Amino acid sequence: MKLVTFALAHGAERVGVVDGDRVVDLAAVAGATGRREAPIGTMLALLRAGPTGLALAAELVQAARRGTADWHHPLADLRLRAPVPTPGKILCVAGNYAEHWRESGLDAPSKQGFEPQTFIKPVTTLIGPDDQIRLPGEICTAVDYEGELVAIIGASGRDIPAERALDHVAGYANFNDVSGRKLTITTPRPDSPRTCFFDWLNGKWFDTFGPLGPWLVTADEVGDPQSLELQTRVNGVVRQHGTTADMIYTVAETIAWISRFTTLQPGDLIATGTPSGVGAATGTFLAPGDVVEVEIEQLGVLRNPVGAATYTRGDFDA
Repeated sequence: MKLVTFALAHGAERVGVVDGDRVVDLAAVAGATGRREAPIGTMLALLRAGPTGLALAAELVQAARRGTADWHHPLADLRLRAPVPTPGKILCVAGNYAEHWRESGLDAPSKQGFEPQTFIKPVTTLIGPDDQIRLPGEICTAVDYEGELVAIIGASGRDIPAERALDHVAGYANFNDVSGRKLTITTPRPDSPRTCFFDWLNGKWFDTFGPLGPWLVTADEVGDPQSLELQTRVNGVVRQHGTTADMIYTVAETIAWISRFTTLQPGDLIATGTPSGVGAATGTFLAPGDVVEVEIEQLGVLRNPVGAATYTRGDFDA
């Protein structure tokens, strides 16, 4: 199934299932068929219900197809949100494709003596398909794209063995780990590995720097997450073209590693790294008016326009 979160005309959000060129409104079907207590009010509620929730969603789609009332919305008319609008955690992996290391002038590490390098993005980075990536302005004028596969957790777990890790995945989606490559810090300070690291980390945190979507495709439809083709395009020009088979650490290994440190919960997002072709390799960064598309095999196209900064430093001064 392709699960979406969409907004109605009055702003309320609903969970739906893509059915051809239409979307089944799960809450509408549940209410009309006497299942008003069904756990489909939000995507998090649906994911927390586990396999039972996904099975119910599939039943509601069948009921909508058989019903006399029209519980569908034309997909083209809907404003889609990020499929999981309020995840508990957005966990990301840096440097998980060998060619991405090489384009930075570094040797790709082997697994021996190396572990996944993980970091967290704030939930305020998250936006949905067709939402605008807003450039931060003077504090960061070098903004890059990073197309990535995201695994969306469906079952809680801690210390998950790699061989069972994919059992904890509800589905997958496209993600863009938008990154500020260089910050303009006016405070006098010495350059050091510490300041360089935190500048890199803070460059991941700007609002709108985490596009997700257009939908969550359930794991049963995707199959092997290590055999998916990925492309990132800017204004229709292919910038990144790779396959998830080139990951240094597989999705399962990444989940196992992260779960050694934190309990994974339904709705958590794990972004699994980006292939080569990022703008930093050529000094080609995003500008107002650009359109970025991340397309992963079976997962659709995540499209986001790029806009100029909408605020300045003084906007937040007391």
